[in-house]
Amino acid sequence: MTSEDSHAVDPHTPHATFVHSRGVRLRVDVQGPRNAPLVLLIHGFGGGAFDWRPLMQQLAGEHLRLAAVDLRGYGRSDKTPRGYDLTTAASDMAGVIRGLGHTTATVVGHGYGGMVAWTLVAHNPERVRSFVTLSAINPLLRFRRILIQPFSQPHFAHRLLSAQLPRLPERKLLADNAAAAEKIFRAGVAPGFRDTDAYFRSAALRREAMQVDKVAHLSCEYLRWPFRSRFRPEAMRFERTFPATTPVPLLAVDGSMDPIYDESLAQKSAQKADTAEHKVLFGVGHYPHVEDPPCVAELLREHLRT
Repeated sequence: MTSEDSHAVDPHTPHATFVHSRGVRLRVDVQGPRNAPLVLLIHGFGGGAFDWRPLMQQLAGEHLRLAAVDLRGYGRSDKTPRGYDLTTAASDMAGVIRGLGHTTATVVGHGYGGMVAWTLVAHNPERVRSFVTLSAINPLLRFRRILIQPFSQPHFAHRLLSAQLPRLPERKLLADNAAAAEKIFRAGVAPGFRDTDAYFRSAALRREAMQVDKVAHLSCEYLRWPFRSRFRPEAMRFERTFPATTPVPLLAVDGSMDPIYDESLAQKSAQKADTAEHKVLFGVGHYPHVEDPPCVAELLREHLRT
């Protein structure tokens, strides 16, 4: 079920709507004809629906219905006291697909949003025609690597572990007009992108987004769950919900200059899908859809054609 911000909208221009699912209201930016195949776009840590604007501009005019969602706890989506785990996030996304009037979607996820996509594929494969991950790998592989070899992924491990402290991570994220949100973004992009107009626009949006009421705290809650669940039966139950491999086709995209990119881990992740293609974009960092939207748009077109 959806509610539109306006009654008359241009199908080739993003417009905001709200999807009501399982008692939660999620904000979604939608572009494209209602009868076109749905492509669901899921942002990562510190992001929002705004992250996908450059890609949506590249795909304007295509016969696709693009839907960029604010995850629960972000942007204008509801800020519930609980529900910041991958299982709930994946269930929310299944609700968005249904709420937009579709039965299936191609799901595109960046970073943490990519792990949400993997979870959606594991839990509701009938809802996913295919999926695309940007700078993301299978969550079981990611969590196991952190547990067994914490120093092999120092950037991700530091962010995950530092988020476990009470209150301090939120204070750091909000200090100096959310300067830390830009710092995280700047550390992830390729050096050549850091002095561009696109960088400054995206950095300003991320600082603004982090200062929305409760977002700093709830974004940290997403990072607290993977660590804390390790010490509860919940972690074992979650792992058991993942099949050895998935029949849903995968396109995995990574940036060669992403500080958390691990070639061997990315290849192992791709092997978890029966049909998978792995692309590495040279000179690109952790945010391919922001740093090189034309290239990501073309990869997505090719993926959808096949």
